[in-house]
Amino acid sequence: MRYATQETLKEFNRLMVSIRKAVPKEYDAFMNEKKVMTRSGKLPEKMKWLLLLTASVAQKCPVCIPRAVQHCLEAGWTKEEMLEACMVAVLVGGSSAMTYVTVAAKAIEELHKKKK
Repeated sequence: MRYATQETLKEFNRLMVSIRKAVPKEYDAFMNEKKVMTRSGKLPEKMKWLLLLTASVAQKCPVCIPRAVQHCLEAGWTKEEMLEACMVAVLVGGSSAMTYVTVAAKAIEELHKKKK
């Protein structure tokens, strides 16, 4: 399967800079909301990133998946834990979500290598 994790993230980040310039207040509001929602509360931040990974697979977001994987790796989740969580997403997203489990597996592989 042809999916380039680093290229996808690079292009996303480039486009986000353009969006921030065009609508700075809205962009900053979104980023602030993200910070607030991913901060530890009743659930630890580590758990929230695993939940975001699961939701990203269920919602079939090729950009959200590697970003969530990166945070999950930093939080200490293992490949097996992340893939198990991704398989739960298939229950919600249906069999087409299975394609995005492979995107997550590739992101885990590529980003784990980069982390070392």
